[in-house]
Amino acid sequence: MQINREKLLNKVKREVLQIQSQSLHHSVIINLVRQQPPQQLERSWGLEVKVGKRPIFQLPAQVNIIQVFDRMKGKLLILGNPGGGKTTTLLELARKLVIRTKKYQNLPIPVLLDLSTWENKNQKISDWLVEELKFKYNIPKKVIREWLENQLLLPLIDGFDQVSPEFSEYCLEEINKLLVNFKPKHLVVCSSFEAYKNCYNKLKVNASVLLQPLANSHIQDYLLVARSRELWSFIRDEPQLLDLAKTPLMLTMMTLAYEEILIASWRRITSGQEREKYLLNAYIRFQLRGETKSKWYSRSREPLPEQTRGWLVWLAQRMAAENIQEFRIEKLQLSWLDPNGELQTYKLIVNLISILFWGFTFGFIFGLVWELKEGLISGAIGGLVGGKLGLPGLKNLVLRIVLFSNGHIPWNYRRFLNYASSRLLLQRIGNRYQFIHHLLYKHFSEM
Repeated sequence: MQINREKLLNKVKREVLQIQSQSLHHSVIINLVRQQPPQQLERSWGLEVKVGKRPIFQLPAQVNIIQVFDRMKGKLLILGNPGGGKTTTLLELARKLVIRTKKYQNLPIPVLLDLSTWENKNQKISDWLVEELKFKYNIPKKVIREWLENQLLLPLIDGFDQVSPEFSEYCLEEINKLLVNFKPKHLVVCSSFEAYKNCYNKLKVNASVLLQPLANSHIQDYLLVARSRELWSFIRDEPQLLDLAKTPLMLTMMTLAYEEILIASWRRITSGQEREKYLLNAYIRFQLRGETKSKWYSRSREPLPEQTRGWLVWLAQRMAAENIQEFRIEKLQLSWLDPNGELQTYKLIVNLISILFWGFTFGFIFGLVWELKEGLISGAIGGLVGGKLGLPGLKNLVLRIVLFSNGHIPWNYRRFLNYASSRLLLQRIGNRYQFIHHLLYKHFSEM
């Protein structure tokens, strides 16, 4: 049991550090502020807390999330706008909880979970939790179930706003059942304001933490520290652009992609949605154009920006069609093929190779035992049977060949995904990949 506990704690620690090291805020510190290694900066967004029916109260700037967690006995709901710092706050809490749990053996183990992977809506949240931890951390289900039943797990659940609206009420009911049936000592859930406020059911937690938009003073301080004084001088008297900068994600993108932004053109855009889209496009251009020391390609062999963009658009659209947030190469689906041409080509190649392989194998073996005629007959029969059986590993290989030949993916797909992660367009966690933020994922899927 102790071995599994240490194994899980180390894996959660690596996961948290890996995600934080691939954040946009980390990139600003490394590339613009030029701190090496990056120091932990104080949060720049305000925190408000709502406890029961009491009035909402503002927390002082020096109060951090783990202090709120302790004061509210470890049962929290974190609410914010898209790009407003929810996941960042959750990861910072996870990092501190891991350190604490390593020190004190009697504390429950913090584990990161994402509700976007809750695909079977008939599945209990408790069963999903066990399956997800088995998949992510490779801990036996029996051990996870025992930990859950003995209040030895601390679920940190992100992505409620990624649950389909028609299932959100049921999802809240299931989380409440988890709290009643398994009585975890602590539990934290993240959601957007919009997704949660429209629900009739409410989580049975001790408090809600509300992440507030950045104040103008926070924006100014951030840009001056990031050596972006010129950007601040442009946006401080532009209410619409300043309003966009109040979202932490957008502010970091502005800071990184400033060289790709034509302020005069940006000012003329009247729609808030179009201004956001302009910034996302500028960020993508910056990441594809900027100098980077990539260990995945030599400088002369990097994919062209339009190739990278096209491959990521295709990936985002296929992921959106399947309603998945994470991607693994091993999970490429036949449904990602165009049924009018690509799927037919795939079936033809698989059947042809299977028939030839099994036909040759049966024909050769029986040809040695009997005469040529019987061998040919056996080969023909073996080919027909083989066409139905297929070959282990063949289907995934042919699927990738068809996708490559149609320009949807490069030949060495893993190398490309790692490269896109180094460009801060994707995020790599182990052998799983996701877009750096859901807003960027949505933007690519709509291109």
